[in-house]
Amino acid sequence: MIEYPETIYIVYVPNEQIHGTVDQMGLYSSTVRYLIDDVEYEEMMNNEDFIVLDEITIMHFEEND
Repeated sequence: MIEYPETIYIVYVPNEQIHGTVDQMGLYSSTVRYLIDDVEYEEMMNNEDFIVLDEITIMHFEEND
């Protein structure tokens, strides 16, 4: 059985006054995904430009053949 975690970061972007999620967390910048007027945006942002509000960790389990 293979076990691995998936972490989802919920963020707030003060400049845009919106909430979003982080697709890829980097050391200095990250890819943030958010919606404005039902249009989805994916933007590379400096980590100082958003606030992490919550962190959700989901454990995945896969059985080997």
